[in-house]
Amino acid sequence: MADTNIPALVCESVTMRFGGLTAVNGLNLRVPQGALYGLIGPNGAGKTTVFNIVSGVLCPSSGAVKLFGADVAGLTPDRIAHRGIARTFQNIRLFRNLTVLDNVLVGLHLRREANLAEALLALPRHRSEEAQMAATAAQLLEEIGLQDVSHYRASALPYGQQRRLEIARALATKPAVLLLDEPAAGMNPAETEDLMRLITDIRDRFSLTILLIEHEMKVVMGICERMTVLDHGETIAEGTPEEIQRNERVIKAYLGGGAVARN
Repeated sequence: MADTNIPALVCESVTMRFGGLTAVNGLNLRVPQGALYGLIGPNGAGKTTVFNIVSGVLCPSSGAVKLFGADVAGLTPDRIAHRGIARTFQNIRLFRNLTVLDNVLVGLHLRREANLAEALLALPRHRSEEAQMAATAAQLLEEIGLQDVSHYRASALPYGQQRRLEIARALATKPAVLLLDEPAAGMNPAETEDLMRLITDIRDRFSLTILLIEHEMKVVMGICERMTVLDHGETIAEGTPEEIQRNERVIKAYLGGGAVARN
């Protein structure tokens, strides 16, 4: 049985330099198992760089990234995905010409066991896995609320449903930690409310740890239990939503004196 006292995700003194530019400077981040945790900050604060480091797109200049106690810094994205980290992107990255169902099946292939020869020869293990994956994909789409559009092309979906599909594809990889990069970007108020319910629901239903980047303060203050605030690559605050909203450094970084809650 896993030790629940071990954080799901830890960044220890993580620094990322691009030539003379330091995008992230000495980040210390501790996300408990089962948490819904926010990572916020103004544009250019280094948030997406952190996601790129955690998901293996970038190798940090220094520091450690630990998933349930094991250092994963520097591993390739596919190996990190196998370890249990999945992500969505600020700009939606779907296979636009594939169907909704096929997009989810792409995520499920990460965990398949049949090899290439078994697939080419359509051997029993391959056929069994294909049938199981189709059933799992259909179930995922039902849980995400996309079962009625499963045979639509991804490009034909409204924007809000495309966001849901990207989350469904990430869930198909069976992650333990899900990184959501500005999932409410471009959504109208009704879609945003639906998204907030979806995120809390999938955290509980799939027993996930979720790390969320979001500029829409209604979302991050409404569903996150704790958060870290970055500014110019450095941590300026960490705490509960209530503590963050009262923090003068955070208010100054965002609005130069306005209230964070109204951003």
